Amino acid sequence: MDEKRTRLSRRGFLLGTAVTAGTAILAACGGDAATTAPAATTAATKPAGATTAPATGAATTAPATTGGAATTAPAVQNSGMATTVTWFAARDTSGFGPMQVDTFNKNNKSLQISYQEQGATTTDLHDKFVTVASAKDATADIVSMDVPFVPEFAAAGWTIPVDDVLPADEKAKFFKGTLDGATYGGKLYAVPWFNNGPGLYYRKDLLDKAGFKAPKTYDEMVMQAKKLQDGNTLGFIEQMTQNEGGIINWMEKLWGYGGDLVDGPSDKLNVIVDKGSAGVDSLTRIVGFVYTDKITPEAALQYKLGADVMNIFRGGGAVFMRLWYSNAGDLYKPDTKLTKEQWDVTGLPSKDGAMPGAGCLGTWNLGVSKFSKKQKESLEAIKILTSQEYQKARILGNGNLPSRPAVFDEAEVQAKFPYAKSAQASLSTLKPRPVTPFWAQMSSDAIQPAFGQAMAKQLAPDAAIKQMAEKMRTILKG
Repeated sequence: MDEKRTRLSRRGFLLGTAVTAGTAILAACGGDAATTAPAATTAATKPAGATTAPATGAATTAPATTGGAATTAPAVQNSGMATTVTWFAARDTSGFGPMQVDTFNKNNKSLQISYQEQGATTTDLHDKFVTVASAKDATADIVSMDVPFVPEFAAAGWTIPVDDVLPADEKAKFFKGTLDGATYGGKLYAVPWFNNGPGLYYRKDLLDKAGFKAPKTYDEMVMQAKKLQDGNTLGFIEQMTQNEGGIINWMEKLWGYGGDLVDGPSDKLNVIVDKGSAGVDSLTRIVGFVYTDKITPEAALQYKLGADVMNIFRGGGAVFMRLWYSNAGDLYKPDTKLTKEQWDVTGLPSKDGAMPGAGCLGTWNLGVSKFSKKQKESLEAIKILTSQEYQKARILGNGNLPSRPAVFDEAEVQAKFPYAKSAQASLSTLKPRPVTPFWAQMSSDAIQPAFGQAMAKQLAPDAAIKQMAEKMRTILKG
């Protein structure tokens, strides 16, 4: 490994550890790890290629983060002619992952998977793979990757391009945003496995009574929230704390105003957040929700988890809520005050409403270690695991949203999840966070501090954007 790559790999380890911690809080990209899906409310019927799974709570853009040591799904005994590939995965508290692997093994006599969950958190998975890959160890064949892992591992030379697995006609069957988030330096380094994105949840009963339709613009949302909020019901809630979850919510406003943090190819990014007015306008808008419009309480600056927001909404305490589709299952829990007729979910608003606001991409991907001695077999396993059949089984079994839009068209999926079509439309507009191995440092050292100071009214939005941009440029220069 040359000097440049050595420096990047070492730096990537530290940065990746930080970002996974942030996304695990996410409820950052997904529900309460980061980074995905409506929770199933009943066990799935058994589609081909999968077993049923127990109902779960809200899934996350990362697999849930509780549990103990690594586990291995049982592999079916065979004649000894089968090839076994090892899959480094994050903790799946739903139990569906090991069950689906068991079904895979029963259905594939020549190819078996040794499914190994690495520790209790996504950080554990990240760090274990970094340790193995840094040593050029062939222990791992397949590795699960949250969106920020993809550029870090690719830039370090630890994973291989997988473009051959998805030719052009097959790529067209995935949400574009999921592919963008798995691409680095013009090459696809992972196949999107399951997905997540945010929606605008709203009190349908209150809007209907007032003669309102779900808002498409920020102005409409503010007007409706002011009209409908009262002493017992907040106007609008979302995570606004100084962490990954908070800045994701601001970035979605930035996109909604037509701006972005960076542009250019993933290996040659240019900082543009301070170009034009979108950066300042979007930060002014989200700060204004709290202090000017007064539709959001200052307590939102302390909402660290999706659950902090969802618990208010499902208790009937808010008119609008921005949260991940993965959290929708919480609204079906027995102790929820709202009935299914009282709420709905739609796409995010934007400045002009011409298009829904872009939400943050919360995908989990499957890639292959560069040091695997079974790369061909690993790619074959990934093709099966990310197929429409397996993704359908997954959403029915534990609620993980598919990365293939066609899965939402399945009658069983629409029957089980009434909001499936809304989710499909929202996932079509998802955008990834900047695809760079330096994202974690950009987030923690440049964006989060400026955002936090602006939200606490310690820094004006224009000064916060200027500070943010300068620090981002410094980081990208290396």
